[in-house]
Amino acid sequence: MSAHSHFNRPVVISPDATRRDAASDQIKHFIRTNRLAPGEKLPTVRKLSEHFEITRDAVWRALHKLQKEEWLEVTPSKRYVISESLYTRILRSIRVRAVFSGKGYIYFSGFRRLADALSRECRYHNIDLHIELLPLQKKPEPAVWDNCDLLMIDSDSSGSMLGAFSSFPVPVIGLDANYSDRYHANVVTDHHLGGRICAEAMLKKGVREAVVVYHAGSENNPRVSARIDGFRQTWLEGGRALGSLALVPIGWSRSSFEIALNVKDYLEKTPARGSYFVTDGRLATSFLEVLAYQKVAVPDEVSVIGYDGAQRGELTDPPMTTIQQDMDRIAVSAVRHIQLIASGGAESGVLERIPPLFVMRSSF
Repeated sequence: MSAHSHFNRPVVISPDATRRDAASDQIKHFIRTNRLAPGEKLPTVRKLSEHFEITRDAVWRALHKLQKEEWLEVTPSKRYVISESLYTRILRSIRVRAVFSGKGYIYFSGFRRLADALSRECRYHNIDLHIELLPLQKKPEPAVWDNCDLLMIDSDSSGSMLGAFSSFPVPVIGLDANYSDRYHANVVTDHHLGGRICAEAMLKKGVREAVVVYHAGSENNPRVSARIDGFRQTWLEGGRALGSLALVPIGWSRSSFEIALNVKDYLEKTPARGSYFVTDGRLATSFLEVLAYQKVAVPDEVSVIGYDGAQRGELTDPPMTTIQQDMDRIAVSAVRHIQLIASGGAESGVLERIPPLFVMRSSF
């Protein structure tokens, strides 16, 4: 199949960009995503004009701009081709491996979203990305470092990596992983802010009683504990009494059915009331399912806000209001760190916190 058989438009073009700048950005995106080789011809001006729906004059101006930036060269026949120096000077491609937990599939659906976002962002920037699955509860092999210039790792694989290797032969970027100073950079969700956002939403609505629900034992996880602490801090700063906030642990299981049974046992002993902040997406989904089984009207009788990295909340009945990890923004930041490392301009030990998103739906 010819590299010219399809076009891809850039994800974002600045609203302040001129038509020439917009066209040049689109042509750059086309070059990146199709990995056009040095010396390869661009489509004709007419085809570019028709596809991007701009005048031929704007295309000519964009091509001239890209020639000055050394993306393009002009042949004796007046055709624009990819510059010989482009891949070494502008589109330097490095080999990146992303390690996620799972066996045959990425275990946490939130990180499947992150893997998809990483793949898209790396393709856009002409970075070679290879995704490897690290089986759960298995130590990584030394071969994980083979044929890669940089490694990225998810939070569930992080403990295994830190335990298996005393040092890393290539830079490592943690993606919502353990906050280790052994990583070159950590790109993490600001979970404390997520808890604060949830509490602020409840305070604004005039909620007087709140229940924070979490998996038993997860309060020792730095991400979950940050969500709980952020909620508690904002709740108390909002003038609510300590007695108006309950913290409830629910037994964890790999089985969603077992989790639902644990939620059912709790709600039979403590009938639903007030508003709930459920700090895990799968647990929040089970919570809504059990409330529906008990014929508790949501949000009329009780309201629920979940913490959902997987976007499963949009499939519940009613659709779940969530604090949601911004996987697309995490991916963009991770790739920016890759580029900094590749250019030699990166600092080490960087911790970058990404604000989560508050997604308002029908459960609150």
